[in-house]
Amino acid sequence: MKTNNGRDIKCALCGKIIIDQDPKSSLSIYTEVFDGTSLEFDTNECLNMYKRFRSVYGDEFKDLIEPQFVSDPFWDKAIPTGAEIKEIDIEMGIDKSDTIKVIQDPVEIQKIGLEIGRIVEDEILMLFSSANAYYRQEKLGSIQSLKELVVGRQAKARILTPKSKQIEESVNMLTRYPNIEVRYIEPGLQTQVSGLQTQVTILIVDRKTSIVVELKDDTKKTSYEAMGLGIFTNRISGVLPYVSMFESLWKQAELYEQVSKVYEKLKIHDRLQEEFINTAAHELRTPIQPILGLAEILRSKKNNITSTNVYDEYLSVIIRNARRLKELTDNILDIARIESKSITLNRKLVNLKSVIKDAVEDAVENQADPKLIKIQFDSNIRSGDNIILVSIDKGRIKQVISNLLSNALNFTKVGTISITIEKLKNRKSYVAIVSIKDSGSGIDPQIMPLLFTKFVTKSEKGTGLGLYICKKIIDAHGGEIWGKNNLDHGATFSFSLPIGDK
Repeated sequence: MKTNNGRDIKCALCGKIIIDQDPKSSLSIYTEVFDGTSLEFDTNECLNMYKRFRSVYGDEFKDLIEPQFVSDPFWDKAIPTGAEIKEIDIEMGIDKSDTIKVIQDPVEIQKIGLEIGRIVEDEILMLFSSANAYYRQEKLGSIQSLKELVVGRQAKARILTPKSKQIEESVNMLTRYPNIEVRYIEPGLQTQVSGLQTQVTILIVDRKTSIVVELKDDTKKTSYEAMGLGIFTNRISGVLPYVSMFESLWKQAELYEQVSKVYEKLKIHDRLQEEFINTAAHELRTPIQPILGLAEILRSKKNNITSTNVYDEYLSVIIRNARRLKELTDNILDIARIESKSITLNRKLVNLKSVIKDAVEDAVENQADPKLIKIQFDSNIRSGDNIILVSIDKGRIKQVISNLLSNALNFTKVGTISITIEKLKNRKSYVAIVSIKDSGSGIDPQIMPLLFTKFVTKSEKGTGLGLYICKKIIDAHGGEIWGKNNLDHGATFSFSLPIGDK
């Protein structure tokens, strides 16, 4: 369309000749005044895009539309038709096969990058060798638009970028979509990327087309200022080396991530092991001191102690602490057997109810103050069967029950500890479920995720090995063990065992 003086009216953003879309209207265009200058736009989208670019780049944007800047297609949510893609290819000069093109104009580089990204069918690969390069593209809107593009086309996108707090926040938004993956270039890998002689940004589309952009000055705020030369190619021989390099860096980034996770686990393990050594040393000294002290008293005053009550009291303290010492050493030996996978089970077919009764009797006998805490066993099996036969190592299962009772006593100052047994059908077979419920302080929320791991405890005494050993014993019997807080107060620990001779 021409004005009265014969001048063509062009869109101030995309440079297209504006066509009269409504015959009844003298001119179907969008006009707005910027800094005293009236500008015409072909569509409302061009007008909005112009405003967006001005808000990002300010006065610098004037230099970016000489020649006229083509509207960013990543913001255009409409998927182009084949004819439109063909037209774009011809306009961009990328319709020819086996093309290699060196580009100096940063506007043209960005324009080609956006256009080849628009025609993606399967996959986009992006590599940013610097955090600033990522920031600039995010500021331009390309990262957000990438999400809209791959989601709209059901394509996949993989991004390699250095790590920073700002990038992590952006990535957390991106990776909510299953077809977008991001991995970080760690410092060691960053050296390899920098070893490409210069820092670059690489875009690879469908493993058929690529554009590699040199970062001339990575300190600049805008992509157009930071860009150096760009190389576009759709030659397979030119694209595949970049694909290979990307895949190599991708795998190395994955390896760095795995090594980092292992390293963090090792640090946690070392810390827990150090805590365990300190705790074990304290736990060993605690029972040894009264054993030695009272034994010395009994020996030195053997002719002066006439009261049998005093004599029995001293012996009870010695025996109780000796048992505690034996339990600790047994736990340490069990850990060694578990770690070396040399723990063995002496299975026999026994009545589980009798094993529980033995463990309860031992716990009652060794209780410090039976008046404060009542231990009760519901011997009436809920399933109605008086006998539940299980093939178990009796000593090991008794160890599990005793350990769970000991934990319940440690965390219950006053109240009741109840034990129940139940027979349930699990798929095609039956299982026995034993539950120990206390009215104590419950399971600490910080402990809950690590409940059955080594060296984890909130008890004032103990090494944090008991529940770990319990789990390994129950696992070896083909059962399961779990714990939960009660609705009112206290906690309940339960474990299951297969019923029968298997």
